[in-house]
Amino acid sequence: MVNKEFIALCSKAWGIQILAHIYKGHDARVTPISHHFSTGRTSISSALDHLLVLGYIKKNAGHGHPLRPAFLLTKKGKKVARWAVSIDEVLVPNDWTIARKSWVLPILRQSIPVRRFGELRAELKPVTDRALSETLKRLSECQWVHRQVDTKSSPPGVSYKPYGTGKILIPSLKESLIL
Repeated sequence: MVNKEFIALCSKAWGIQILAHIYKGHDARVTPISHHFSTGRTSISSALDHLLVLGYIKKNAGHGHPLRPAFLLTKKGKKVARWAVSIDEVLVPNDWTIARKSWVLPILRQSIPVRRFGELRAELKPVTDRALSETLKRLSECQWVHRQVDTKSSPPGVSYKPYGTGKILIPSLKESLIL
């Protein structure tokens, strides 16, 4: 998946989890998904609409009520959903509170090899400096990335590399590059 598409997929909080959920054969309607993830219907509806626009799901014609549609994975969606399952198998529910933030997975994906702030910003356009900074800070605090400071260079260089859960996610994130 090209970086722009990957960033778009990660921009809605529940998108990846919903794809994995549908791929595993669970009910693909708003209310059951909402109950499964213990979150609001509005968030789930928004994520489903986003997945429709991206072409990963489609409405299941002839199934369900028009106001309560069921969804199916498209051919493209099945490939991405299979990948989403690999992410879902690595993360425990508490990890998802971190991973579903907009820039977390794209930043981790781009942090191999070790990257500096400016390199990440260049590869993750349209990320803002603030969003990148806040996400890197959050990832460092939860020990998903390691912040390295090189005091021998002038000015001191700061670089980031995956660590802990972030490092465990790297093989699955690299796999997304070939989708």
